[in-house]
Amino acid sequence: MHIPRWAIPAAAALTATGVLVTACGQQQDTGRQTNTSAGLKQDPAAPRQDAGAEPVAATTALEVASVGKLGKVVTDGEGRTLYRFDKDTARPSASSCEDACAKAWPPVMVGKAEPKVDGVDQNLVGKVKRPDGQWQVTLGGWPLYRYAKDASPGDVKGQGVNGTWFAAAPNGKKAAAKKAEQRNEGGGEQRQGDERQQGGEQGGNGGWAGWTTIKVRRDPRLGMIVTDGKGRTMYRFDKDRPRVSNCFGDCRAKWPIVRFNGFKKLKVEGVDRSLVSFIERKDGKPGECQLLINGWPMYYFAKDAEAGDTKGQAVQNVWWVVSPQGKKITTAPGGQGGGDGYGGY
Repeated sequence: MHIPRWAIPAAAALTATGVLVTACGQQQDTGRQTNTSAGLKQDPAAPRQDAGAEPVAATTALEVASVGKLGKVVTDGEGRTLYRFDKDTARPSASSCEDACAKAWPPVMVGKAEPKVDGVDQNLVGKVKRPDGQWQVTLGGWPLYRYAKDASPGDVKGQGVNGTWFAAAPNGKKAAAKKAEQRNEGGGEQRQGDERQQGGEQGGNGGWAGWTTIKVRRDPRLGMIVTDGKGRTMYRFDKDRPRVSNCFGDCRAKWPIVRFNGFKKLKVEGVDRSLVSFIERKDGKPGECQLLINGWPMYYFAKDAEAGDTKGQAVQNVWWVVSPQGKKITTAPGGQGGGDGYGGY
């Protein structure tokens, strides 16, 4: 099983317990790890390959993810979209992106080891020597790149830039995209926010199903609060403790957990990524994990029927919406929460 570089410190910390958790939700060996925090101060986005740097010693990985209207695209081991450049050539393989171009579009480098693949035909994967003597990964003969403006896994801001840069499909061709999604370098960024849906306790559909998506929105009464990708409000519980949930059974039915699906499927906007971590639930299936922000378990409120609802605010004076710093916001909006007796935990 491939373990991303960013997951190794967390995995090492868990080895002593007899459990190896990989991307939360997958376990090796026997036993259960309960209420374990991982990655509290780690930024999975940190390992970035700068142009001109030495090749990363760890094995390069090519994987496949479904991203909005583009469909299936090739990503690296951290879930970052990989691109191809129309001004390159595939037969023979050659890169024409150097200097300033390579800073904006860092090449995907490879060392001595062959790239690991998952969902990509190994026969299509190769490498080409760049003018500086380093080796770059190719797919279907086309050199692969990241886009420097893609800040998080799942971003596809490089799609259609200058009409020459396109996300790579698993067969090495350009990922299919409607013309309306393409833009020039000076144009507006591609917007896919409505499709970035979070696969939490109550599920989600669309191109971001199965991802844990964290966003921030301004509520007219409560200020800046944390939501998922569908705009569903997240809450914290005063009877919990940092990295410990005390909401089970009937409580959990009324306050569904926000599931954490692994750092490779994490999209964060407006919240410091270093505040994001997870615990494995005591009461769930092996490997079922709950999102933490600043150490506090995150929940939905079952009576929040629509995006933007905050009906769970101040229920029993123990449930609170969450600020981007993970702190509770104790201002109760008029006519909501507090007195309906629903979810008195």
